[in-house]
Amino acid sequence: MKFLFRDAENVLNAEAVMIIGTDQQVQGLNCGHCGYDTCAAKPFVVPCTINSVDLGIAIGSACATASDWRLDTRVMFSVGWAAQRLGMLGDCKCVMAISVSASSKNPFFDRKPKENLAQ
Repeated sequence: MKFLFRDAENVLNAEAVMIIGTDQQVQGLNCGHCGYDTCAAKPFVVPCTINSVDLGIAIGSACATASDWRLDTRVMFSVGWAAQRLGMLGDCKCVMAISVSASSKNPFFDRKPKENLAQ
């Protein structure tokens, strides 16, 4: 999981990090997008697709707004995962992070894998 070390370095090079997440709550649409015919048939551990889509829309809007202000962003699963494990967003089941930078060069573009520091 070398990418965790690389992404941690990116966080250190960012001016800000936005943590964004969603609870997993069925919407009662019985759309079947999660793989189950009805919301009642869906096990609790299976995420509601509508929640995940809404989170994706929010992430896209946040990155687009940052771009309008000429800020560089990087959506990071790894940082969201770490924030979730630390309990930073309570009961949110799907958490992502957006690193933001206003430097002269985008620190999230030419990313090289970090060596595994745990060895």
